Amino acid sequence: MSLVALGTEPFIDVVRRVAAQRADAPALDELTYADLWRQTARVAGRLAQHGVVRGDRVVIYSENRRGFVLAYLALLRLGAIAVPTNVLYRAADLGNILGDAKPRLVVGSAQTRSHVRAEMPFIDAAEVESWANDAALPDQFADAVVEPDDVAIMIYTSGTTGRAKGALITHGNLAAIAEQVGEAWRWTSADTLLITLPLFHVHGLGAGLNGTLAAGAHAILRERFDVNEVVKLLQSGAVTMFFGVPTMYVRFIEKIPPQRFEHVRLFVSGSAALPADVHRAFEEKFGASILERYGSTEFGFPLGNRYDGPRVVGSVGVPMPGVEVTIVAPKTTDRVPPGEVGELLVSGPNVCHGYWDRPEAMAEAFVDFDGRRWFRSGDSMRFDPDAGVYVVMGRLKELIISGGFNVYPLEVEAEMRLQPGVRDAALVGIPDAARGELPVAFVEADPGFDPEAFLTALRERLASFKLPKVVRVVDALPRNAMGKVEKQRLKASAEEVP
Repeated sequence: MSLVALGTEPFIDVVRRVAAQRADAPALDELTYADLWRQTARVAGRLAQHGVVRGDRVVIYSENRRGFVLAYLALLRLGAIAVPTNVLYRAADLGNILGDAKPRLVVGSAQTRSHVRAEMPFIDAAEVESWANDAALPDQFADAVVEPDDVAIMIYTSGTTGRAKGALITHGNLAAIAEQVGEAWRWTSADTLLITLPLFHVHGLGAGLNGTLAAGAHAILRERFDVNEVVKLLQSGAVTMFFGVPTMYVRFIEKIPPQRFEHVRLFVSGSAALPADVHRAFEEKFGASILERYGSTEFGFPLGNRYDGPRVVGSVGVPMPGVEVTIVAPKTTDRVPPGEVGELLVSGPNVCHGYWDRPEAMAEAFVDFDGRRWFRSGDSMRFDPDAGVYVVMGRLKELIISGGFNVYPLEVEAEMRLQPGVRDAALVGIPDAARGELPVAFVEADPGFDPEAFLTALRERLASFKLPKVVRVVDALPRNAMGKVEKQRLKASAEEVP
């Protein structure tokens, strides 16, 4: 894979070229690259008939399935903007995205249909798959001409702030990210990746699916992670690569007897910090060293442990091809000496264009110096000069990462305060070996407050991973002289919860 002019070619052009070169090779499950290209042409044509034009936003609110992939690629061919959306989102989460993105329509599924308001145009992913297989539909499509700087997808993320904002990821960003992971992880057309990560997340989509297609490799797609099914596939000899989040590797350790996965050349972990004991236990039990990488919706995967090693436990390795990083004192551009902790800044063709309709967020996130545009990650980081690797020290703010998903306390607290009997509420995260962190709620409540009814109500409003795993009723939240809740005190108390 060539890294010449990294990120200067639209990703859909990469897919077009690979589909022509590897027409008869397997691309997605049993579909060949020629099949995939023809089927996305049919889907693009039908979406165009539904009024989708260049620049339109289209929400994809579906679990992993072929219809998701076909709709995504068809939207890129149309020059429209795909908005992959977490299938666990419910009324509050989804409503915020639909209200902000103002999509032309939603591509969803039978499982998600009931959560989309009735007046929003809706197409089931099963119908997308039906279009793709309809030989009566044209299998040629005149693709829109897109430039590398045109927006391709918009993924909502709050980063380290409360209200969700749409990160604008360009066609060039997608190509750069796919090529970077391909080069760093020695991806070839002989590889097969098992994808159980959700495609609505940049890990599953940007690294998993896009990396596969850019390499001309093969992807096996599954709706969700089932450790027993995954092990059967890994032992079948059909799979050479597997990407997961730390929780998945914990499940391997807990549920699977010792064995060797002789055909799997690479296990990758990301989306949350991989605990050192999990890394070591997996290697001891299965004889494979997990490659941990670091990333974000806004800038892909700028750091990763070396493919050829050493894979330093507890570190996120070195910069990916074409990426520059630096560590500065928070809220400044003053670089800190090696070994000291500061905020990581990222620059390169993988960094997103900005945020949808959020100029104030862009002003906070980006800074220009040394002739480059840098993105402020919001993460505390240090460079270990002895090992020559970067080490994540934590979040600068209060983001909770649970099972690889971001939980933003401000938005959960807003929903908690809407519930009957709640006077005020705060959410903090406590360490958890399996999920990274668990959300714990502290609630000031009226007499007769029912925690179970409280959680039942929240379950209708929020994704399951955002729900507090423990609810503690307190007489009063601790506050400083300015009236601000002192979350560090709550966090210390929460860590004592059994």
